[in-house]
Amino acid sequence: MLADNNMEFFSRVVALLLAAPAIVFGFGVVWRVEKKLDLAFKLFLGAIVIFFAGEVSGFFFVPENSFWAYFAPGTKIVFALFFLAGMAEMRNMIRKIDGEK
Repeated sequence: MLADNNMEFFSRVVALLLAAPAIVFGFGVVWRVEKKLDLAFKLFLGAIVIFFAGEVSGFFFVPENSFWAYFAPGTKIVFALFFLAGMAEMRNMIRKIDGEK
């Protein structure tokens, strides 16, 4: 049981350490690009920030508290929506560049 908790804690810390620079790099890209690319990267950045918030919320999970019990799974859904929207925007932009309809 303790090993499972340690592994979960370790994986959460690693995910946060990897997501933090992605947020910094994402802000760097959004700051420099414009128009459609800007929208796609804003959606990607939003997805990463939501992912980060969900991972941080895992440190505060208390089974008796219903807010935290629903917050973390909710962030996964919002992350997926933002990421999917960013991918769709990027796909549409590339298709337009390639001359597709």
